[in-house]
Amino acid sequence: MSWNIVHLAPFDIGKSFNGNNDSDLHQKEVFSSTLKQFILDQKYELLQTNISNCFLAIKLNNSISCYLLDYGIGVFVIKNINSVDLTEVRKVFEKDIPYAIYYSKQHEQHMILNHQLLDSKLIKQLMQKIWSLITKKERIISSNNQYKKEGFSYIFSLYHIISNCYKLENDKSFDMLMNPTIINKIYNQEQWNSIISKIQMYNIHGFHNNEFNNSSNITSSWAAVAVVEEKESESLTRILDYEIELQASWFLFDCLIENINKTNMTNLQLQKQKSLATNISLNISTILTPNMSLSEKNTFESIYETSGFKIIQDKLFLLLENKIAIAIAKLNEKQSRYAIITEIFLVLFTLVSIYEPLRNLINGEIKTSDIILATIMLILFVICSYFIVRKKQ
Repeated sequence: MSWNIVHLAPFDIGKSFNGNNDSDLHQKEVFSSTLKQFILDQKYELLQTNISNCFLAIKLNNSISCYLLDYGIGVFVIKNINSVDLTEVRKVFEKDIPYAIYYSKQHEQHMILNHQLLDSKLIKQLMQKIWSLITKKERIISSNNQYKKEGFSYIFSLYHIISNCYKLENDKSFDMLMNPTIINKIYNQEQWNSIISKIQMYNIHGFHNNEFNNSSNITSSWAAVAVVEEKESESLTRILDYEIELQASWFLFDCLIENINKTNMTNLQLQKQKSLATNISLNISTILTPNMSLSEKNTFESIYETSGFKIIQDKLFLLLENKIAIAIAKLNEKQSRYAIITEIFLVLFTLVSIYEPLRNLINGEIKTSDIILATIMLILFVICSYFIVRKKQ
């Protein structure tokens, strides 16, 4: 048996490029051409990809690639870290592979999030270059190195297991890999005795298990996705391509929620974000494509259902509806104030226009009757203004 872990680390570019107007297309073209020159200067490689919304794919080295998507999210794909000493964990957990896999996952995620990889400087350099090319950001909170883990927020990890005899059903340790509540502190050796005692009492929770093709099974749960196959095939690439879009969409929605909550967006800006979120939701949930088999469709649907995307989608749209309603109410209140002022001035102008003795006042020919009329008109003006304000309220 052999296994590997592929990590996906999304970050916010800060601007979406999926608009169809001339300005958006021009900005995307300038951004791409400038970044391509940087890629050539660094001797990186441009990749071909089947990801529909990816406008630029970059290979930094054999372990790290970066995919930039139209809606303004980049995703680093990091693999073959292999820097974990598993001697002790294998000894304590009786060489049971899933425990070693989860231990490796936590160790590698820690290194990526804290920029402790040997190649972390390449990742940070590319992120900084991308951010520097965005002159006017749409999401200022999440598109900089001050955001959480220097631009990163979380790491999604995909397991790849190759074995011709691995049994998924009723395997307690594999079930815990897919439902890691008990082993989520395995990276802390002080917790090992407690974990072992809990393992003995563990009851299988279950997970989604779909046959992707004749030699590959894809398992998914709330916590993980695994590609389990008899021999290496294109299955990993297919699942990885879908996960890049799914994680980019999930992360974008998370960034939108944070930016909406922490900045004062106008109604127009909120409507633009709602349109973006609607388009992405439709795109990521439309799984069936030409030439896709039923087993493949079922697999992608399982991954989508267990990803938690629907939860964060509902949260974002509720927030947008609330913020848009508030923005519209403020706009109506402002228009109402303007309407009051306008009506008061109209009353004033009407009263002045019918005040014939005003000319006497200007000519210095003021009489007692003029003063009485002026007083009456002032009282009428105050009364009219009062009722106009009350009516608008």
